[in-house]
Amino acid sequence: MYEEQIEDPENPLRCPIKLYDFYLFKCPQSVKGRSDAYYMTPEPVVAPNSPMWYSSQPLSSKQVEQMLARIIVVREIQEIIGTSPESLS
Repeated sequence: MYEEQIEDPENPLRCPIKLYDFYLFKCPQSVKGRSDAYYMTPEPVVAPNSPMWYSSQPLSSKQVEQMLARIIVVREIQEIIGTSPESLS
């Protein structure tokens, strides 16, 4: 089930729409509007002011699976120790 995402102009660092726009801003023009790939491979070395943070090469499904597994582990650890990302902000 999908939940509609709404913009949070009060807190752009937590706003999924602003974060997605920023992600697209740091992707090469050639990948914008593609429907066959969502997560692009990060460039190996970038500075905060670099124009591109991602390559035009999509992440493999195995890489996405590993990334999601790490996110789940971090969340489980946060729940065990009694912290959550919301309580840290």
